[in-house]
Amino acid sequence: MNRKELEIYKKIKQAIILQKLKPNTQLVEKELAESFDVSRTPIRNVLRRLQYERLVKIIEHKGAFVAGSTIEEAKEVFEMRRILEVAAVRKACRLSTEEQIRELEKMVEEEQNTYQHVDYIEATQMAGEFHLKIAEMAGNSYFYQYLEDLISVTYIIISIYGRGQAEKGTCRHHLHIFDAIKKRDEDLAEKLCIEHLREIEDNLHFNEGLEISTSLSEIFQ
Repeated sequence: MNRKELEIYKKIKQAIILQKLKPNTQLVEKELAESFDVSRTPIRNVLRRLQYERLVKIIEHKGAFVAGSTIEEAKEVFEMRRILEVAAVRKACRLSTEEQIRELEKMVEEEQNTYQHVDYIEATQMAGEFHLKIAEMAGNSYFYQYLEDLISVTYIIISIYGRGQAEKGTCRHHLHIFDAIKKRDEDLAEKLCIEHLREIEDNLHFNEGLEISTSLSEIFQ
């Protein structure tokens, strides 16, 4: 991606995660190109990247749309994350190297130091990277692959039902999970991981309606 495409990518991604662009909103290439004063080519490149991240779905002969998630789908994602991440964190306790533990510790320290000073998107991505690092430490490439997909869908779920609010206890939870891994206490790490994911899910607003989206030109002006 060149600099302009990266700028457009960040703005559209922010609009999705902050729910300025609602689920199933059509992302019309012509309107986006006019909003950002570019040709359609960089818009297509941006939409393809967002599709890869599962934030956008591209339907042949119909166009690109903001990805969505029903309440039932959201609950299934968290159910699957609990199953997968419990297995990963237990393996990480057993198999992680001292170097990997130091790398995870550095991530937690950076998160503690910068969490209050970054925007919502960066905070959400930092949280996702912590979970992915544990999957990497487990030594099973499928853990990482499947969790990466689930976390991308989680961004959508939180953008819809979390009302654009970062989970305040995330840093604290990550610190406690890290401590359990460092002590190689599998049972404690599993317990903390489940509690962390359940708290995120419990804080979602599944009973509130969604507002109608505004036009693309209004969003990106």
